[in-house]
Amino acid sequence: MSLKTQSLAPDVLVVIGETYASNATLFLDGRDVLMVDALGSRADALALRRFVHEELNARVRLAVCTHGFSDHLAALQEFPEALVIAHERFEETFQAERFRSEEESRFFRAPELRLGGPMHLRWGRYALEVFPNAGHTASTLNIDVPSLDLLFSADTAVGHMAYIAYGVPEAIDAALGRSEARGRSRVIQGHGGVVSPRTLGSARHYLRALEGAVRGARGVPERVRGIPLGACLPADVRGSDFEMFFHSRNLDEVVARRLWA
Repeated sequence: MSLKTQSLAPDVLVVIGETYASNATLFLDGRDVLMVDALGSRADALALRRFVHEELNARVRLAVCTHGFSDHLAALQEFPEALVIAHERFEETFQAERFRSEEESRFFRAPELRLGGPMHLRWGRYALEVFPNAGHTASTLNIDVPSLDLLFSADTAVGHMAYIAYGVPEAIDAALGRSEARGRSRVIQGHGGVVSPRTLGSARHYLRALEGAVRGARGVPERVRGIPLGACLPADVRGSDFEMFFHSRNLDEVVARRLWA
């Protein structure tokens, strides 16, 4: 199993798994590691454990989960010595997940520390603000790292779009606005490594354009399901296969919930 890495600083690495391109970010303080999110498959998790233990000669002591979906939790059980921090509605989110494999259903690990509000912590030379930002899920946490000009936005945006299967579009848009307001030049979503902060604005555009397209289709299911991804993205953004997958799910969700009808 091959993991990709991106270096944000000599002591900060983003690890991107093969499964779903899910992220785990490692903050090193000597041989101690703070990990944000935990990849999406057991194979990736085992590769991450080898990387941390054998290549970095380190141990994960603290893990912060940006939300409770299984595609970000795979490695939690591979680092039993780590204290896990998550939102107080973390387990509720995990139980609500509708799309996951049998393997993924076994990734849950109860957090030792549950947050209902913001938390400030220091790890090595970095100050991190962990704060609730409900929208995509009720358990979503964002993490602001000012000295790296970096925001962890979780899956509030998925690429240049937003995924609405578990949230109310208005609440997701508000969450994207709060993420944007941090003004960081680097963003880490749940997937794909470091991305431009423009993705947050593009996701807000997507929500507005999707609403307009659905209203234009007058809620007719066949017409709604035919709305192309490109019609909902900014004109200069080309949609990816990953985004197309979640756009298709969004259209099914619009029909099922009669959104904007």
